[in-house]
Amino acid sequence: MSSNPPQQHCCGKKVIHTGTPTGSIKTISNLTCYVTSNYIPNSKKFLFIFTNVFGLDLVNIKLIADTFANKLNYPVIIMDILNNDVYVPDNDFNAWLTNHPPELTSKICADFFNQFKIDHPNTEFLSGIGYCFGAKYLSHYLTSPNPLIDVGAFAHPSFVSDDELMAINKPLLISCAETEDIFTKELRYRSEEILKKNKIHYQLDLYSNTTHGYAVSGDMNDPLIKYAVEKTLIDQVYWLKFHEK
Repeated sequence: MSSNPPQQHCCGKKVIHTGTPTGSIKTISNLTCYVTSNYIPNSKKFLFIFTNVFGLDLVNIKLIADTFANKLNYPVIIMDILNNDVYVPDNDFNAWLTNHPPELTSKICADFFNQFKIDHPNTEFLSGIGYCFGAKYLSHYLTSPNPLIDVGAFAHPSFVSDDELMAINKPLLISCAETEDIFTKELRYRSEEILKKNKIHYQLDLYSNTTHGYAVSGDMNDPLIKYAVEKTLIDQVYWLKFHEK
């Protein structure tokens, strides 16, 4: 496996960031989503965010989406791939995970994207970012023979299999935490070898003083973690813009 399954501390400590989201909750293609304030149905470009286990409840991911929308100048959609059942810290994680098997989450994503293509026929460029739990499901849309999403980025991915990584044939950026037992050093090296064989444009970045989940829930009062959070987002923006059609 290219990254281990999610664990009790999956997605890191739930540190709440300050700020007020400017987007709104809407039903898009039959699924509850957070959409940024620049959302218009006839946009030719969209960014999709595949969340970690905290889903839409965490304000941090909405603030991240707003920042992407501002810097990319096209709408960002965060899908509720958890079906309104986010993980609550200190609850039994394995019990929660049992309610979110890959086949169920994959179906939620597939139903959404099948309808999205019908509802948004004018799209020309789609990008995606997967955080932790969400990376696995983003990978399915970067693969042959007909990838829906044109470019992707993972941050501290979990539960991505070797086969899923091998199937990716679109550009991929992976932002990695230094201290990890989910996307470990050994699994990171193995992922590098797989991506080399894929012969795609890829990039892996490793941030010191970080732990799993930092890109969404990093402690912004720690200067080194704040740097990693902000630099990860800057790199993701540059990556998506570089590959933009």
